Amino acid sequence: MKKQLLLLIAIFTISAVSSFKLKAQQKVYWAKNVLEFSTETTFANQSLEFRATQALGKPNKLPTYGSSACAWQPSMADNSADDFIKVNFDTLMAIRQVSIAENLGQGCIYKIVAFDQQNKEYVLLNKEEPNVNETGKMFCLILPALTTYKVAAIKIYLKTAKVKGFNQIDAIGISQNEKPIKVYIKTADEAPKDVKRETFGDKVNSKGSELAPVLSQDGETLYFTKEIEKKGKKTKKDQDIYASIKDADGNWTKSKSIGGALNDDDSNAALSISADGREIFLLNQYKKDGTKGAGISHAYKTKNGWTTPENIKIENYYNKSAYADFTVSPDGKTLVMSIQRQKFVGKRDLYVSFNKSQNLWSEPVHMGNIINTAENDITPFIGADNKTLYFSTQGYPTFGDNDVFMAYRLDESWTNWSEPENMGYAINTPYWDGFFKIPASSKYAVMTSTSADGTEDSYRVILPEKKKPQPEGVALISGRVLRTDNQQPIFSGISMTQSVKGGKNEVKVYDPTLGNFKFFAPLKSVCTFTPEAVGFMPVSEIIDLTNDEKYREINQDFYLMPLEVGQKINLTSSMFEMGEAKVNPKSYPSLDKIIQVMIENPTLEILLEGHTDNQGDQNLNLKLSEERVKNVKSYLIFSKKVDPKRIGTKGWGQTKPIASNLTEDKRKLNRRVEFTITKK
Repeated sequence: MKKQLLLLIAIFTISAVSSFKLKAQQKVYWAKNVLEFSTETTFANQSLEFRATQALGKPNKLPTYGSSACAWQPSMADNSADDFIKVNFDTLMAIRQVSIAENLGQGCIYKIVAFDQQNKEYVLLNKEEPNVNETGKMFCLILPALTTYKVAAIKIYLKTAKVKGFNQIDAIGISQNEKPIKVYIKTADEAPKDVKRETFGDKVNSKGSELAPVLSQDGETLYFTKEIEKKGKKTKKDQDIYASIKDADGNWTKSKSIGGALNDDDSNAALSISADGREIFLLNQYKKDGTKGAGISHAYKTKNGWTTPENIKIENYYNKSAYADFTVSPDGKTLVMSIQRQKFVGKRDLYVSFNKSQNLWSEPVHMGNIINTAENDITPFIGADNKTLYFSTQGYPTFGDNDVFMAYRLDESWTNWSEPENMGYAINTPYWDGFFKIPASSKYAVMTSTSADGTEDSYRVILPEKKKPQPEGVALISGRVLRTDNQQPIFSGISMTQSVKGGKNEVKVYDPTLGNFKFFAPLKSVCTFTPEAVGFMPVSEIIDLTNDEKYREINQDFYLMPLEVGQKINLTSSMFEMGEAKVNPKSYPSLDKIIQVMIENPTLEILLEGHTDNQGDQNLNLKLSEERVKNVKSYLIFSKKVDPKRIGTKGWGQTKPIASNLTEDKRKLNRRVEFTITKK
């Protein structure tokens, strides 16, 4: 027996210094339930940090080591009495190895006992003095052969007084492996191996700290938080929002303060920018007396600068932490925040809230324990696909301090996620990394990292062409709203109606002085865009994305027709299928807009003229054009709110083409219905 015990100790000594990579063929079963334990660290307002349950599941800290809230920590450092923990597993099997992730104060384990289904004890390791190391290691106890019984539970005993300071156990596993198991950092398949990381240059970066970069979706404008010294009766460090815009050569211009309305005498930070760059979300609430309150606010861009911030109410919002992070989804419907609330996993967790009205959001919902850990889970960012989440934590294995991780939303609940994966060593450094964001353009990512001297700087990460993460499931639609009579831009509203299940209507304001409007439209859908302005007839256009599979950018202008006699427009070319007279249901929203305008203008009269291409019999084409305009008229008067006498119809067949009929694209232009105002 003594000879066998010496053999076990020798094998353990060799295995304890092994490297950390768990190969796919090594099946390890990690502890599922805590059956008993001696003590655990507790403190006021504690959630699950340092609890015995943190020893369950896969390692959260190794291969790096050090203190972690995601590990079990006995209540006392240097305890003269023994500490212990007993766990079971979701399988019963003979074992060859017990693996224990000691992330802090390694070397105080002196006894390991296995239990079978009848709770009979089998001592696997028992030595008077543990091998004190005082670092962090994966303790692999390899047995000479498989046990002759099926192991149901494992109990570990520690002499914590043997290692100065606290001791922590991150995970306990069993397996049939003959070689020491090796833990690894699970990196995302999308994680690039080779990137170019660079600062934004001396026009943005300074000797001080620049952090929390926010990039517009087109990648042309950078907002960030700059730490500055404000002088008064007492000089104090403060934070203000700065912005830099790319010039024509693609270089960043000298950064400037975003303005007095957003930058007051308190700390200020930008959180998110809307897809069209016209709405900015801000950290904290701005009070009338110049002080700040907990939460968020937003402001709108005008030709004269940013408006005064308006406070946003989040129902039942509170935060036990002095710090918080927020991000708004590209479609403006979802808010993800990093805050600390009661009765959940640990420090700051990720929560989701949904927009209810302009300044009102729903009560925060915990995003689940797949995402959240007992450590601080912070700096969230929602990708352009509305499914990919990037965030920073050290609650999973990292390359140093906080690393950037990514996960995918698996359903519409926002609480069901894929297992988070590390973004890799090319993105993450040995120091603190966070505020990672990828715009829809995906030309590069931006992030904040801490250097060895503790200075925080913002960087852009230029991604290899093969690793540029294209937003899944969306297209970026941008353009202008123009008058049909003179092609001049016009201040207006513009709406996007989605045909996909669960699709939402989205409305934006188009201000020509602020540049193009921008929408994210879902792929595999048909989207109807309708501009609106008083005194104009809306002209809806359909963008069909049903055959699109990859992200792309579409630039398209939309039109408004003045309500003046003689004004003529073409209704959407997708109103009819080829050779069909029946109105395509995709066109109903645009026809509904015409009905509404005619109701609001009771003296307005119109003429509908139908046209075809030159394919097929000329007489049949004439008949088809007549049937089409009659069907459009029938739809317009179906509500019985528009007098049929106000709508004239005329079919022209193929006699009035506006393009050649040599190609299908040209013929499509000739298959049209024209709309002319005959009386105002």
